[in-house]
Amino acid sequence: MRRFFRFALLLVGWAMVVAVGVAVWLHYSRSRGELTIFLTSAVPFAIVPGVLAVVVFVVFRRWLTLPVAIAAVLALCFTQLPLWVGQSPPAGERFTVLTANLLFGGADVDQLADVVTREGVDFASFQEVTPESLTRLQASGVGRELPYSYASPGTLAMGTAIFSRTPLTGQGEIDPNTALHNLKARTDLPGARDTQVFAMHPGAPLRGRTDVWVRDMGLLHARMQSIPAGRAIMAGDFNATWDQVRYRDFLQNGFADTTEQSGAGFVPTYPTDKWGGTPFLALDHVVVRGFIASSVDTFDLRGSDHRGVVVSLVAS
Repeated sequence: MRRFFRFALLLVGWAMVVAVGVAVWLHYSRSRGELTIFLTSAVPFAIVPGVLAVVVFVVFRRWLTLPVAIAAVLALCFTQLPLWVGQSPPAGERFTVLTANLLFGGADVDQLADVVTREGVDFASFQEVTPESLTRLQASGVGRELPYSYASPGTLAMGTAIFSRTPLTGQGEIDPNTALHNLKARTDLPGARDTQVFAMHPGAPLRGRTDVWVRDMGLLHARMQSIPAGRAIMAGDFNATWDQVRYRDFLQNGFADTTEQSGAGFVPTYPTDKWGGTPFLALDHVVVRGFIASSVDTFDLRGSDHRGVVVSLVAS
């Protein structure tokens, strides 16, 4: 019986090593199927079976196989390391960007107004904006603090809005063929005149509709790679995590993830309406070119299933 127990634990140890190896592969794989997209979102959590596998091999003194488990864990850590090693922002005038998903327009607008005022937000990207919620935003402290807006509201998750402290020009849709509205404009931000700003919300990889997500990510990536040179900010619900290649595709042509820049680490934002309200997926991002993030923070938003994200930036 003891020999069987030992064999079973070693077998479990090897299975956990394989799981870590699969997680590393998923990080570099261009997933498009339902299962692989879902599993890729869980890549950071593979550290748990990885560490357990190392413990199993140490306890049973499997010195020849232990290096394999350690190598797998190190490979996994390497995929996450950029999020934990930040860079020092340069001196300069700081400003604040906010992104929030309103969950079919049902988020607490008064709370958003408090955050916008308290954090001194200069530019905000809102997703899932309905006509009714747009009216509430404009009439609230959000509209008073950020009086310039461009919006394309819609039913359920369709609508998106940009709010700014400074005037907007060049407003429009990033690509009219995406499932949800994705918006663009230009504005003058502190220390950065004529900055291109984008409110992002590709379609979600829902069951039976992952092709919509694949298409939207491709369309938006192509548009972002073809925009004019200069400072730019993308903010929104990307419906994708750091571990998805299609998200990291956006981090080309001088663009960078602000979580990576600031070394904020794992910053989950979704879902907040399940599992006791503790999010475990980092779907909401701010991606920049020509700026450095000094901090990335999140806040609970009543009436939404996402946490909001607040990023402090300085022109580089």
